[in-house]
Amino acid sequence: MAAIVGHGFKPWISRPDTNGVIGVCIALALITAIYKFIAKSWTATEPQANIDAKPGEMPARHDETPSLVVEPLEKFDWQATEPTIYLPIKPVYHITMALQQDTPSRLITIDRDYLDRVTLRRSLIDEKGHAVHGYLPRGKESVAELYTYLLRDYLPARYPTMFRIGPDGTVFENTVTGRTFPIQPPEDADAALRTLGETVEEDLFLLHETSGGHLCVAFMCCFPSGFDPSEKFGNLLKDIHAPVPSYSKIGTSMERFFSKLQVGKSVKRLNWSVQTNNELYTLGNHIKDDAAEVVSEDSIDVNQTYLRVELQTLTRLPRTQAVLFSFKTYLYGIRQIREQGSGPELADAIEGLKSGNAPGMWRYKSAVRWGKPVCDYLRS
Repeated sequence: MAAIVGHGFKPWISRPDTNGVIGVCIALALITAIYKFIAKSWTATEPQANIDAKPGEMPARHDETPSLVVEPLEKFDWQATEPTIYLPIKPVYHITMALQQDTPSRLITIDRDYLDRVTLRRSLIDEKGHAVHGYLPRGKESVAELYTYLLRDYLPARYPTMFRIGPDGTVFENTVTGRTFPIQPPEDADAALRTLGETVEEDLFLLHETSGGHLCVAFMCCFPSGFDPSEKFGNLLKDIHAPVPSYSKIGTSMERFFSKLQVGKSVKRLNWSVQTNNELYTLGNHIKDDAAEVVSEDSIDVNQTYLRVELQTLTRLPRTQAVLFSFKTYLYGIRQIREQGSGPELADAIEGLKSGNAPGMWRYKSAVRWGKPVCDYLRS
């Protein structure tokens, strides 16, 4: 079972020697004066986040020391990289944030499935159109910032064996797909989102803080799990999660955490479900109507039943201060899980959806349909 490992940050300055205290104090005073002058000049010249906020909305905050340091993987071979196996399950289900610290370097994860996945994403973008991407006018600048960051700053630095900047510095080259795109974000934010959608495997949601909570201002989502992303777009975080059983237990904490998230201090979490097909674009996996009649399945096709895991990341963009919620989707066949000896553990976790602090998850995740035959197989 693979695990998410948090990474710390090195201190920017070391403790001064006590013999030089007076000199250090003078130097610090001078540095502080210079910093205040530069900060005042920067504020006067830099574009401000949230400039198109509606009356009553809270202005976006700025971190004093934004940092998105990217560690390169110089010899990365995507074709030889196996997908990570995550098994984020417990015998009793509790709805929690369950966040773990991470670094900006690990924003995008790539493995041997990359080419197949981005090829599928490109076809879904062509087929589904605005069902998989969209933006509000106030989200346009955040889309442009994300586009520039990923194509100019992140991907060529993190994965130099796969992505590069052309000789004249104006073109981004994907050496795996052969596709090229301008470094400068297009005026049409939809075009920018489509480019991102076929370049990285992660699904992307951008949120702005408002007086009513965090608002989804843009999205690119080709691999939704049980929800229609176009219906979540333009809604507040609390409304997006309204169908989720017991979300009220963590809703306030989620909003508070989103507000305090700092640039350069990314976090990750894992989410899981089970599905009885191998589709990555799935809209109907959740049962949202408590009154709806649901028929339990007597049997399943074990070759078409999968544990679906999302590796979710939260990151703050430095300029517009938008929060980026992104996730990479993994599918593991339950046959594989049983053969590796984790069948009983997963069966316990599935049945554990009935208990804990969110018992409605048993129905919401559709375990009421497939739970018994899946658990019987996993324990056989």
